[in-house]
Amino acid sequence: MNILLTSSARRIDFVGFFQDALRNAGINGKIIVADPEHNAPSLQVGDENYVIPHQTDTRYIEAIIEICKKHEVECLVPLNDWEVPKLSAHKKELEEMGVSVFTPDKAIVEQVRDKGKYRELLQSFEVMAPLSYLNIEDALKALENNEVSFPLIVKPRNGSASIGIEIVHNPEDLKFAYQHSVQQIKETPLDDATYKRPEDNVIIQEVIEGEKFSVDMFNDLDGRFLASFIRKQLDMRGGDIDRCITVNSPELQSIAKKTGENLGHAGYMNADVYYDGTNYYVIDINPRFGGGYAFTHKAGADVPAAIIALTAGNQLNDDWLSQDSGIELARHDTVVQIDKEKVKKIID
Repeated sequence: MNILLTSSARRIDFVGFFQDALRNAGINGKIIVADPEHNAPSLQVGDENYVIPHQTDTRYIEAIIEICKKHEVECLVPLNDWEVPKLSAHKKELEEMGVSVFTPDKAIVEQVRDKGKYRELLQSFEVMAPLSYLNIEDALKALENNEVSFPLIVKPRNGSASIGIEIVHNPEDLKFAYQHSVQQIKETPLDDATYKRPEDNVIIQEVIEGEKFSVDMFNDLDGRFLASFIRKQLDMRGGDIDRCITVNSPELQSIAKKTGENLGHAGYMNADVYYDGTNYYVIDINPRFGGGYAFTHKAGADVPAAIIALTAGNQLNDDWLSQDSGIELARHDTVVQIDKEKVKKIID
């Protein structure tokens, strides 16, 4: 079984998780790694390593399909949310080639990438999201009516990697942050990730103060909920978890299960959930593996083993779908030498 991990970037650990899972399953195959940066650290550790165009390039899908054909790929797992809309749009084509694509269908991707509609989306199954406003006028009116109060957060509706996010404390800062977020969208791949104009792709949201959790939801290829994994965030770096402690909170597990069951997505999703001391609020949903899964893997789970079993049509092991609770974990950096001979181009 050959497995393709796309936009793997720095995630050397994820490549190892899948290599270990294949070996432990006694299945012959390769972990193929693809990334648009020729010096991405993960391209040094795959069994086959390819430089591909960025997801904004019209040749991106051509490169993915070419790799799948060349290596008879049976399973594709994306690791970056910017590429997921492109992959979901071509999911049926990939599946017809015999590839199990662990990414949601296009309609679900569009739903979860629009943070401006979270309250409407989530309240139907009794999960809370912050108050959100789609323009400055509505936010100012809500402030005037005491519906919401400063501070507020301004950010892209389909944001990623903390791009264009600012906390504001007065109307003047609000107007400046709104224009700054618009400009940030224009200058990043976020502009390519939606049909909306940059001016229509910004939300103004109430700030939820309190404890922060990373909540993962894992479904099978038919969208049936399988498991949730929860970590309390202790420290962040570069928009990713740096230190955390695993928790198996019934309240958060309930939120994950309701969300996973009602969205019915295929594969892995990660959500940021904040607790203000009274209620839990879903702040963000990413339709792919979050980098925080590495902590859960260290705490006993093995989702790559489950993905391989689902692809092969084999029985799942319950141990793969649970983590030990109360495990405090921290990330550290490693250094790899960049050997250009290990990396190939799939298209010129």
